[in-house]
Amino acid sequence: MSSLERQFLSAVQRVLASAKGRVDRRLAPGPPPARRAELSLQHAYATGWREYPCVFVLSTGRGGTETLTALAALSPTIEATHEPAPRLIKASFDAYMTGGNIAGQSHWRDLVLAARDDLVRSAASQGKVYVETNNRLTYLAPVLAEVFPASKFIHVYREPFAFVRSAMRRRYFDGHNWDFARVRPRPDDPLAASWDTLPKVECCAWLWWRTNADVQALMASLPPSRQLSIKAEDLFAGSPEVVSRLFALCESAMPHPDRVREVLGAKLNAQKVGEFPEASRWSDEDKERVWRYVGTLATELGYARPA
Repeated sequence: MSSLERQFLSAVQRVLASAKGRVDRRLAPGPPPARRAELSLQHAYATGWREYPCVFVLSTGRGGTETLTALAALSPTIEATHEPAPRLIKASFDAYMTGGNIAGQSHWRDLVLAARDDLVRSAASQGKVYVETNNRLTYLAPVLAEVFPASKFIHVYREPFAFVRSAMRRRYFDGHNWDFARVRPRPDDPLAASWDTLPKVECCAWLWWRTNADVQALMASLPPSRQLSIKAEDLFAGSPEVVSRLFALCESAMPHPDRVREVLGAKLNAQKVGEFPEASRWSDEDKERVWRYVGTLATELGYARPA
């Protein structure tokens, strides 16, 4: 056999070996049947969901939840979703109106498990962490923490004046389809009597304060290992520390920086409709209307009143 023939034969053998490797990998068995059976709904309920990791993002909405979903979805070990069905719009409102003390109540346990048990179990059966960024889970969080003991929570919050502007452009409390189930002062709150006469900018400011204050109270009840708080502005800016902490909480490897930049550059769910000026163009009266509600908490979270 000539030298040229030997080289040709060697090249053919390498190509065949590579092709065989690809075929072998495709035909390799998946998880053993025992593992798939172990992660059944029956197993989940029998073991109290202790082996089923999940992460729930709590927020007012309009604060980067779709961006969080897209970032989390970059990981092959995360099953990320934004607003799966059922969206629990009315259920979340009802939970809030009870006073928020829903932990330990069988009605709410049954509702949360009926709505999310298959989603959490399905992700775990694929070796993934279930991550949901639906802000309507915010007032169901006490029960989520209870029924899913392996759950963790992310509080994502946005600068209050930017949130109020976005909410006003979306016509919150002014004809939005979900206004019937948007949190508002409970009947025993002195503000309830004058709520319908308040300027809408005040209603949106109150919403920012009420929701973020309630989420903070919940986070304070959780151990550090089960929680993470993120400024939406740091997320939008692609803070390496914030992105790293996000994936660390989900116990997932960091995706390639180029993919992170691609997601952040897309500016997902950026406001494109509705008219309302930026806070720098507001009257001092409107700025004060908002700051009256948000000031103490906003300062605590690192925000200042616009000049």
